[in-house]
Amino acid sequence: MTATKMRSKAALATLTALGLALGPLAGVATAQAADRQVVSEGHLDLFYVDVRDSAHVLTAHTESGTIAPADLVVQAKPSVAARTVSATIATLPGWKAQGETYYLLPQNSQPGQVFAGFGHSSTVAAGTSVTYNLDSVQGPGAFALWQNGEEGPAVFLASADGAPKSFTSAADHEHANWGFTEQGEYTVTVSATATPPGAAPVAIPPVSYSFLVGEELPSDPGTPATELSISGLSGHYHAGGVAALTAVQTPETGEDHYHWFTRAAGQSEWAVVPGALSAKYGFVVRTADNGREVKAVLYDHDHGVIAESAPAVIAVDDHGNDPVNGPTISTSLSAQEGVLAVSVAPENREVDLGALRLNAAADRYTAAGALKPITVTDTRSENPGWTASGRVRAFTTVDGQQIGGKHLGWMPSVLSASANQAVTPGPRVAPGLTGGNGLSAWSQLGTAPAGAGRGAAQLGADLVLEAPLDTAPGAYRAMVILTAI
Repeated sequence: MTATKMRSKAALATLTALGLALGPLAGVATAQAADRQVVSEGHLDLFYVDVRDSAHVLTAHTESGTIAPADLVVQAKPSVAARTVSATIATLPGWKAQGETYYLLPQNSQPGQVFAGFGHSSTVAAGTSVTYNLDSVQGPGAFALWQNGEEGPAVFLASADGAPKSFTSAADHEHANWGFTEQGEYTVTVSATATPPGAAPVAIPPVSYSFLVGEELPSDPGTPATELSISGLSGHYHAGGVAALTAVQTPETGEDHYHWFTRAAGQSEWAVVPGALSAKYGFVVRTADNGREVKAVLYDHDHGVIAESAPAVIAVDDHGNDPVNGPTISTSLSAQEGVLAVSVAPENREVDLGALRLNAAADRYTAAGALKPITVTDTRSENPGWTASGRVRAFTTVDGQQIGGKHLGWMPSVLSASANQAVTPGPRVAPGLTGGNGLSAWSQLGTAPAGAGRGAAQLGADLVLEAPLDTAPGAYRAMVILTAI
């Protein structure tokens, strides 16, 4: 006999005004229901009268012992229980027509099927007769209980109007056919009267027996549906900031397979976010993300949807001081290799920092590279001069791991300037691993005084990234935001 329990049942750094890339661092069944024993094959007695504390009760008896009906589900799998209605079976009250399909727990023992009977235990006085009463049947179809006879079915109980609703058995153990016309869940409520020899009848309170006609165990209707919400959403973001979102299950399911989706303001189609497969999703905010919607979807192991969050709306507000959204920086820390390396991105928007390795003191990962040219063009007739500055607020992985912008430093340089310009580079900014702010604060990239700023200058900078030893593996992105005033 199959008896089981139904029970309730996740450092490519990106300099995003300029692009950087670091390569890898070298180095029986279950259902969502209350606990109930599921019997899908083997011997079983239902409508089983027992004596508890001198009182007669209705219970059930499996091969592993007596069990309360509330703790039992009898499963009829259509793969073995499906039958075709014969001319004889079509005579059952309220039954289907000949040639249609019904589902049977048979009177005779058959491999892979439930062999169900009724009767009473040895605690009941010998010679006791029991009258069973069918109080109600709830389910998607009709129910009937009968024994095979030479002249057709001998019907004991049936749910159809006008059908037998009670019968008396003098035996302590009998088997019968238990039939259902449709797949689904049935609740059969039965009461009884026991009459011991020479004694007055004893009323037995009603109990409900649960039957499932189906291959798969359904979710327990008493288990609340899981709701998915998004936490971590800020009231608004600044360009270059990090949106770190977390999907929250209520109640927890134990499942951790997610996909995140996004769509721009005014769009109707959702796009899946590549690589965002955990409960966390982090991304660098751009000015164009204002009004963007983000949602999370939780899946089971068969990729069936368990829950979907309401969309979170991203608001971007730089309070009128909108910075230039520059190129991106990317770096990665490989869990498999244990090292950080750098890759070069195309079209001047990615910077090769080289391999990210432990320094001589073995207290941090380091990598270095250089920004490709950033051009400042000034055509104003008054020639007031200018200062170009840059900033990196933070790096993030797609699952929300972060490296602060303070860990990136630079040494600015003037790569070229027009003949009448007098451009000087900004001061060196050291990475702030042991102190300081690095590029997390606005830092000068270059400046030109009044009367010597008109023209086009190209600015660059040597970059140094110092990553902490506890940097989490993952693909990180950040953005260098630029301003010229």
